[in-house]
Amino acid sequence: MTPPPSSSCDDPPERVATPHTYYSMTKSLCGTCKRSVDAKIHLREGQVYFHKFCPAHGHQEVLVSTSAEWYLDALSFIAPNTPPKTVKRDVSDRGCPFDCGPCDSHQQKTYLPVIPITSACNLDCPICYTVNKNEDPHRMTKEQLKEILEHLLEDHEELDIINFTGGEPTLHPELLELLEICRDAGIRRLTISTNGLKLKDEEYVKRLAALDARIVLSLDSYEKETDMKLLGANTTKRKLEVLDLLQKHDVCATILPAVAAGLNDKEVPKLFNEMMTRPNVVSLELHTLCFTGQGGVGFDRQSRITIPDLHYWIGVASDGKLTPQDFVPSPLAHPHCYSICYMLMLDDGGYVPFTKLSSRQTLFSLLQDSLYIEPRERLENVFRSIIDELWSDPDRLEESEAVLSTIKRLLREMFPPDEDLDLLTRQKIAERSVKAVYIHSHMDEESFDVARIMKCCVGVPETDGTNIPTCSYNVIYREQDERFADSAMLERMEENRPRRLPSAAQDTTGAPA
Repeated sequence: MTPPPSSSCDDPPERVATPHTYYSMTKSLCGTCKRSVDAKIHLREGQVYFHKFCPAHGHQEVLVSTSAEWYLDALSFIAPNTPPKTVKRDVSDRGCPFDCGPCDSHQQKTYLPVIPITSACNLDCPICYTVNKNEDPHRMTKEQLKEILEHLLEDHEELDIINFTGGEPTLHPELLELLEICRDAGIRRLTISTNGLKLKDEEYVKRLAALDARIVLSLDSYEKETDMKLLGANTTKRKLEVLDLLQKHDVCATILPAVAAGLNDKEVPKLFNEMMTRPNVVSLELHTLCFTGQGGVGFDRQSRITIPDLHYWIGVASDGKLTPQDFVPSPLAHPHCYSICYMLMLDDGGYVPFTKLSSRQTLFSLLQDSLYIEPRERLENVFRSIIDELWSDPDRLEESEAVLSTIKRLLREMFPPDEDLDLLTRQKIAERSVKAVYIHSHMDEESFDVARIMKCCVGVPETDGTNIPTCSYNVIYREQDERFADSAMLERMEENRPRRLPSAAQDTTGAPA
């Protein structure tokens, strides 16, 4: 009888080492068909990549962080979740993110409701990451807003912020009335994300100021050529004039650029300086460009940028005074969604990052109740501890004298011993002595990470009480909503979407493990 073949091999084939280190796995989406796929998280040459495989569209790889060090450091910040009070949808066989509403897997309630009040827009930006419809545009009614607020207030002991978006929200003919409804509901921060083109009307700006509305102005570039590439129009001159008007009428503002590698990333220092020199501009919110929606889906992928890249540019802007260690994640979101730095503006004209006054963990804890630091008792206690520490060891900080003087003044003004100021009044005082840099990493179908979606605290609420995380909304749900998407726009998006070879045409023998 012939013996069976040996199971061992005298000369086994040599296994070639991969250029990456396998770190972990998450769920993502195919960049072409958006079906749910596994994503292996690979560390390679100090960077982090997702490697995915779709049976229909083959192997795909996307850069998610240019720094593995930052990626891992962010995960070291741990905060408890506060789930939504109500669950609107069960998770089906398709799984997350196809049952958002929230589903029974969602781990975090909404801390920032984002309400698109119209589908109309006066620009067609090549970088737009949502879907808008100008023909017979959707306009939210006052009754619909009241229904949304009723559901939100049922789910929140305190609702401190609402953000109106579009389209372009200033095109809504009843925007001011919608703001009044929110103010009457007790919401303190009324923010409007706008391209600012309608805010050249000074009377309109005065009315916004009277309502204490806050403007989040999309200022992307100072250069005409770059502005045209990103927005399809030259808008910078008008937006700078709008900033002057907002400053004249003391309207609290945030500057928000969508940053693209190789295009406007080098302008971050100038945008930082714009924030620092305007007293009414309280923050710079840098959004990483994402490749979804009516414009972004076809934009050049060489423009992809990640949070550590923007840490670098903030370091350049501050002449090295701000470093990645001055940033922390938001305790309310997944650690890879936000990177946040706060600065105390000193009475002598200088500034010091909060992390030089106390620990990163202290800054992290100050953000645990809201996406933004609020002047509550916790902040008062932190400031008093800083005073005690600097009194006992003034040499540990070059700016000790100025810091002590500034914090003492703030404590006197925000927490006077003979008067109990309301939170809104204290907030207005604090915002004249504090500025912040927020880096917000939006996801597209290529960089989509279900772990991040499950802890998303930014949601798009509807009149039926459902609430969809914004990245899921932009990537999946908005284009299914006839109020915002029409067939012509969807066809244009598909024409512009990059194509991948079907798996049968690919050589998969060298696919990473």
